[in-house]
Amino acid sequence: MKISESSKELIEKINDHSTGPLKNIYEISFLIESALNKEKPDEFRDLIFTAKYVNGLKNVLSERIVTGDDFMEKIFDEFNNNLQKFINILRSITVPSEINSEKFFEDKYFKLDQDSVVNAMELIQDLTICKEFFNRYPENLPY
Repeated sequence: MKISESSKELIEKINDHSTGPLKNIYEISFLIESALNKEKPDEFRDLIFTAKYVNGLKNVLSERIVTGDDFMEKIFDEFNNNLQKFINILRSITVPSEINSEKFFEDKYFKLDQDSVVNAMELIQDLTICKEFFNRYPENLPY
């Protein structure tokens, strides 16, 4: 998929206004373009919201000692459910697309293995940066 100049400029703005650079620039650009081309702006908004939520849950889980108490089990269940929700929304935005792009996302994010989860968490971190940017500068939301 060809990435438009407006998407490239938006990514540059996000990088300029964030504390750290985006790591998955291709994926973020692709998601913006794909959501726009497929007329799925609500799904893109859901994706970045869910990403920020999952990232927050990950932070809660990583800061606590796992004790097996009910609170931690609920947080862990909430994390797993929302990680799956994130993957489902990601799949909805990216499939169907060009065969190379579809294969790229399938191989990197949709396999049920440890690498896919690590990759998804990195993308979630980037989408969290995007969500924070759009919260501060809502006029830049591409829809």
